[in-house]
Formats: sequence, C-alpha cells, structure tokens
Amino acid sequence: MRSTSESPRRAVVVGCILFLLTCTLLFLERRHGEPGPATRMLSSSLRPVHEVATHWGRRSRTFWLDYVALWDVRQDNIALEARLAALEAQSTRVAELEAANTRLQSMLELSDGRKDLRLLPGRVVARSNSPFFRVLKLELAFQDASRVEPGMPVIAPSGVVGQIRLVQGERAEVLLITDPRSAIDVVLEQSKARGVAVGTGELKRYAARLQYLDRAVKTVDGERVLTTGDDQKFPRGLALGVIEDVGVDEAGPFQRASVRPLVDPSALEEVFVVLGQSGLSDDGGRFRGRAK
Repeated sequence: MRSTSESPRRAVVVGCILFLLTCTLLFLERRHGEPGPATRMLSSSLRPVHEVATHWGRRSRTFWLDYVALWDVRQDNIALEARLAALEAQSTRVAELEAANTRLQSMLELSDGRKDLRLLPGRVVARSNSPFFRVLKLELAFQDASRVEPGMPVIAPSGVVGQIRLVQGERAEVLLITDPRSAIDVVLEQSKARGVAVGTGELKRYAARLQYLDRAVKTVDGERVLTTGDDQKFPRGLALGVIEDVGVDEAGPFQRASVRPLVDPSALEEVFVVLGQSGLSDDGGRFRGRAK
C-alpha cells in the first residue's frame, strides 16, 4: 500500500510543473511580440468572466454615482428647497406688511389733512354681488359703532366710497356711489359746473353718470368731480371721480357724461366714516365753529 503522504506531494509537484510550463509559454510568446495559442486560449476561456465582471463593475459604478455619491447632494437640495420655501413665505409676509403699511399711511394722511372732519375708521369684511344694488359691508370699531347713523358719508384716501345705509350692532352696510339709489351733488373742479352724480348699478363695472350738466359747459376729459356740500351729507371738496365719455343729449338741455369713481371697492380694506364736522379748519390750525 502506498503512503497517503505521497498524494499531497504529487499534487504540489504537478502544480509546480504546470506553473513553470505556463510561465515558459508566456515568456516564449512575449518574445515573439504577438499572442500565441496559449494566450488566445486563456483569453477565450476568461472572456465570459471578464464580461460579467465588467458589466457588474459598470452597474456598481452607476449605482455609486447616482445614489451613494449623490446622497449628500440630494440632502443639500432638500435643505435648499426648504430654505427657499421659507424665504418665499417670508417675502410674502413682508409684501403684505408693506401693503398694509402703505394703506395705513394713506389713511393717516387723510386723517391729518381733514382735521375739519370727525372720522371713524372701519374695516371692509364683505362685498355684495347683487347685479342691481351695489352695497358694501363694513365692520366698525365696537366702542364707536353706536355713533354711526344712516346717511353718514364713507370715504377712503382715494375718494368718496358712499354713505351708511344700515347699522346692525358692530356692522354697517354702505351704499356705494355706483348704486342707482345713490345721488350726490357735485361740482367739476376746473369748469365749476354743477350736477348730480347718480350710480348706474352696472354689473361689470363701477360707474356713475352725471346728470343736469348744462350743455354750455365745456368739460375736460379726466376732470375731477368733487362734492359741493350742498346736500348737507357729504362735506365739500371730497373727490368722487373723473369725467369721461362726455356727449350731448339731443332730447334735452343737458350734456350726458359718465363718471369713473376714484375708489375701487373691490380693493378696499379700510375706510373712514364721517361722523360730522369737527369745527376746525382742514389743517386743524384754527377753530371755525361748533362741531357737528
């Protein structure tokens, strides 16, 4: 019986012989400068392994570049998007504050410029959608709401809004100058012609028409229409609108003209209710008489 120790020795010897033979063949082929049969056979046998290794190497590289290596980039993008959303929200808040500040500044300028009037601030909370009656609802200060009465004028920094129609608790309804039930004595700023501004009640626009305007009067397109104060409701000198679309009424002695209000009710946020005369001059520099 052969010794079992001879098997490992034989395997080592055979392995060494094969190794030396392979090295000799590779050395001889390298000397000729071109791949020989052994190299070609080795390359052919290893090609499937090489292709599989190349394929998975590319997949691994793609996975690394698209997912692992870009993980930090994606996290940065998420953080930047959150930061951008926060900045946009902050910008919106700043714009809203600036708009509110502009409106309040205009209200303050009106209050300072008309010291002859006792003014009560109100906030718009609702608008009527009626195609026949243009009514605006206001929310008034609670402690002063009891001082408001129907017929009191309502104004804004840009001009006349209308007059109080109804008071209910802390709220009041305002009849706009564009309502067909509204009629205000007015005078043209340059020509000094007088007339009555009556609301048209149109559905698609806020407008009024100027009635009883003498045909002999030469109006100017864009001329401002002011309150006269003769109706004992609206103080004198408040801007109501501007003249446009002037024509001649052939059936009567008057001209026809359209008045475009200076106030856009759809954009109103704050207004003043005119409670009455203060007894002071416009600038508050002197006393004129008893307050009303």
